[in-house]
Amino acid sequence: MAFGFLAAIRNRHFHSLMGNVVMAFFNVLSFSLLVRLLSLNAFGEWVTFIGTYNLLDQVRTALLQTGLIKFYAGVDETTGRRVIGAGWYISILLTLSYITLSFLAYFVAYRWFNPTWHLFICWLGMLTLFSLPMNFATWVLQAEHRFEKIIWVRLMQNGSFLVLLGVLYLTKLVSLPNVLYAYCASMALASIYCLLRKWTMIRSVFFRTKEQARELFSFGKHIVGSMASSSLLNYSDTLVIRTLLNPAAVAIYSIPQKFMEVIEIILRSFVATAQPTLSSAANRNDYTGVARAFAKYTGTVSLLITPFIIGLLIFTQPLIIILAKSTYLDATDIVRIILFSAILWPIDRFIGVTLDMINLPNVNFYKNFLKLILNVACDILFVWIYTDIRSVAFASLLNVIFAVVFGYYFLKKHLDVHLRDVWTLGWQECKRLLAKIRGKAMVADKA
Repeated sequence: MAFGFLAAIRNRHFHSLMGNVVMAFFNVLSFSLLVRLLSLNAFGEWVTFIGTYNLLDQVRTALLQTGLIKFYAGVDETTGRRVIGAGWYISILLTLSYITLSFLAYFVAYRWFNPTWHLFICWLGMLTLFSLPMNFATWVLQAEHRFEKIIWVRLMQNGSFLVLLGVLYLTKLVSLPNVLYAYCASMALASIYCLLRKWTMIRSVFFRTKEQARELFSFGKHIVGSMASSSLLNYSDTLVIRTLLNPAAVAIYSIPQKFMEVIEIILRSFVATAQPTLSSAANRNDYTGVARAFAKYTGTVSLLITPFIIGLLIFTQPLIIILAKSTYLDATDIVRIILFSAILWPIDRFIGVTLDMINLPNVNFYKNFLKLILNVACDILFVWIYTDIRSVAFASLLNVIFAVVFGYYFLKKHLDVHLRDVWTLGWQECKRLLAKIRGKAMVADKA
């Protein structure tokens, strides 16, 4: 039975899932440790800083990740080297610009920042440099469907950060600056590991061509706006709460974001494996295959996350106490509002991915940009009227509903998709996966 189960899960979907599980597991552990070691205000400042770094990282990822997968997967070795080389060339230039801008911001806007942010701003650009080889390696490995290697990358970065936090705790040296240094060190260690394992293909930078770099940049620039707008959603929530309320409210609002890791684990895993499938079908002009893949992945993930959403709704308060402490129970209603909206996350995410893969990243950008504008407007209006962070969560629910309606309308204009296929094909895929596990288990038992 055990060998049958192992045989069934030895595939790219499981490896992608495990990579995200490892990342989320250590993220939750480090989050739980930090929330107990830092004061409410200090933790709120840390959440804001990580949100700022993630925004810069998402811009870089948007510019390169999808393009690398699209132009690298399935091509000959010479073309592949040119694509990777062009990717390295663009990413190095962008990272150097981050470093320059962070130092400029430090000197130009010094008087507007408090001492904590003086330190954060100085290290913001350097952090993007420390994480570059690690991130680039995961993009290459994803394009090559080597998801089992990504697990080790995640383990190295997240695991080392947790170990360093443990050292700070044992030596009683926990402070915001030391937490920042530990985070930078974990990124650097993971990047060195990827360089030593030769997963980054950094030498390919010498094979770059202007034409390939231009093509990669032209494709990626459309996705940057889309992904940046999407990333700005959570960041805009943080900024509005910190500006109109206080850092302690930011710390409270960070709790539901960690709850959503359970949903994001499944969603990110299937998105990672869906991108090459959708891209291959689109490159063959097989739009029927694209529509079928969209419906299958959307339905499968929607069905898989439903039991988790129900469980999180039932055990919200005990889980908050386990994750953080009773001080954060004020986040209960926020968590539940966002959990209700999470049932629409799969269709929203896969609409965006599918639009990108059928060369309509501009439509996906408009969807996410309008979603961002609506989010900021609703956040400011609701917080101004009610002075309550629960109103920010309700604004997020409205945004998801808008994005699904808007995106589905334009997707249907280019693909023959139907909502009934989402549930039909999703249910069939779930049954197929279950039958596959049972079938291989029975074969193993007979053997």
